[in-house]
Amino acid sequence: MTIVNDYILKQPEVCGGNVFMVWSTVDKGSGQYNWSSVDAAIAPWTAAGKKVNLIVWPTTDGATNTGTPQYVLQDPSYKSVSCQNQGVTSPYPVYYLDPYKSYLKTFIQAVLNRYGANPNVGYIRFGLSKGGEAYPTCLTQMMTFSGFSTLAQFDAQWESYMVEMTQFEKGLQDGILASSGRVVQLMATMTQFGSPPQYSVNDFEAKNAASLGFGFGCQGLSLSDYNNYHGGKSCTSDWCNMFKMYAGQVPLELQTIAASDPTDAAGGTGSLTVLLPFALSMRAQIFEVYVQDLQVAYDPTSQYYGQYGEAYRQVFEQVAEAAGYGSKP
Repeated sequence: MTIVNDYILKQPEVCGGNVFMVWSTVDKGSGQYNWSSVDAAIAPWTAAGKKVNLIVWPTTDGATNTGTPQYVLQDPSYKSVSCQNQGVTSPYPVYYLDPYKSYLKTFIQAVLNRYGANPNVGYIRFGLSKGGEAYPTCLTQMMTFSGFSTLAQFDAQWESYMVEMTQFEKGLQDGILASSGRVVQLMATMTQFGSPPQYSVNDFEAKNAASLGFGFGCQGLSLSDYNNYHGGKSCTSDWCNMFKMYAGQVPLELQTIAASDPTDAAGGTGSLTVLLPFALSMRAQIFEVYVQDLQVAYDPTSQYYGQYGEAYRQVFEQVAEAAGYGSKP
């Protein structure tokens, strides 16, 4: 947090920050929740007059799932499958089955009860699988577990799960609005999976989100999207087509697949001097960038600051002005 405090928090082009809420860190079981780590992460941003966005992780994004509470994993009815992730074979939930699904709903309700009307929160995105996304971890193993022989069968199950969970979120959101008079924006994610990629599922996720008034986006932006779009091909998770379809209807969000590469080397994530103007042209409104990228622009200790800092500062200013929170009058 020192780098954020010293170099990033004060920048007018940075309108806020993302706080990652890991389920097991907060939920202690038996209806007991410890929100102190989340509140502590929010505090510096609100003190600076900026908003935070909450990205809720029901499972962790690492090699081993430490994000799901032990009481869930130890339920005799809990269903899981195992696959290799980052060189480690680990179990993951069969997300669309109870009791995991029911436990997650209870936690979603607890999060919205606490933060769903908080004026310091810009939006909340609930991960419905690994991390803050909707990627079916251990896809092959889940298909086998559920007796699906084709991706089409799994797709129908996954879409049903997405609908059930997002409609549940929507019902809670409506209740908060009715009781509080205000409510935090909810967001959904489009995460590519399958071979070939199941773009029809991603398109369904976008349509479903828009029908509920949720914003949506993709956390896989990279140079390949820029090249594919200009080559007449689909972007990751088909986000380019979906942004064109729903622009102006709901908030649209993008995050790069990894920290950017200021050198813009072929085959890498790409430079933000290319990616952010491209995203703006596709009507994106929310840009989740990595701390490393902000360091390029604002942190003199970054290895890229001297060569690429000015270009990154300029593109951040361009984006901030377009989105309406820059420093220029």
